[in-house]
Amino acid sequence: MYTILIGIAVIATIFSLYMTVSIMRKQQHKEVDHIHPTVAKHPLLANPIVILYIAFPVLVLIGGLVWWYLS
Repeated sequence: MYTILIGIAVIATIFSLYMTVSIMRKQQHKEVDHIHPTVAKHPLLANPIVILYIAFPVLVLIGGLVWWYLS
């Protein structure tokens, strides 16, 4: 049961990250006023949504392992 739920969560996370990156690349060609120079140089690495898509599953996994270990 847990394997299926973890698999669904991984697939949803990868799909969401892929869609976010594809939308960012499409909008990158449009001119944006008042853009920060760091975001202009590194649009993927400076985007907090992309960072959350990567960090959230890792933090959930670490939290689950700690909970499993302590119980």
